[in-house]
Amino acid sequence: MARPLLCLLLQGAAALAPLQGAVAPPPAPAAPAPITVNEARQQLWTALDANREVAAAVDRLLGANTADYATRSFVEFSLAGAWRLRECVSTKPSREPTKLAALSLERDLVVDEVTQHLAFEGELVNVRHEFSWRRPRNGDVGVLKATCQGSLVESSTRLRTWTLECGAVKHSLHPEGKLTSDAADVVDAVARLAPLELFDASGTRTDLEYVDPELRLVGVAPGSARGANHVHVWSRDEPWGLAS
Repeated sequence: MARPLLCLLLQGAAALAPLQGAVAPPPAPAAPAPITVNEARQQLWTALDANREVAAAVDRLLGANTADYATRSFVEFSLAGAWRLRECVSTKPSREPTKLAALSLERDLVVDEVTQHLAFEGELVNVRHEFSWRRPRNGDVGVLKATCQGSLVESSTRLRTWTLECGAVKHSLHPEGKLTSDAADVVDAVARLAPLELFDASGTRTDLEYVDPELRLVGVAPGSARGANHVHVWSRDEPWGLAS
């Protein structure tokens, strides 16, 4: 009986040895504190000023924002006026900055600024996109305007927000002084350099994602005629809702 008992004791000791020598796993790292909307907003402003990591900052603000934009009158008041496009966040290869810079040089045309003007009249929305352009070698300077009527409808893809749907667009070219360039060439160059869903917003649907007195994020909604997956970052300096 002694030998079997000794074997059992040895087997028990061998089974306990790995447990006695095992190192306890390190505690799981504490989850980072959730970022507030104000913090995410400030990070986006910083990214815009530095012209880098804008997409990541946009994602943070979209993730932190839980505002309810269910009140139409509030949305109309907050959106009315003029907004300047600060960034078009896109995954399209054609929107890569290096490709756009090369195209701008090739076409001798620079789009310096894109602005959006929204005016609400009853159920209709008057939408005007203005593209300030210049031709460095040619010397021509001007503005191209794209105007249309749209509507503000409850979003079918986002909860508690609204979608701006744009109708047929009319374009007009407004050069400073006499235009020496071919007008069609200028219009075509602007169309290729600016976001197409703003140059020709016909059939475009954008969901309101975030808005405050100075900053607005909209995402191009599924089913839009163009610009799928794009996010537009708009800003303005004028008082909320009072810009002309």
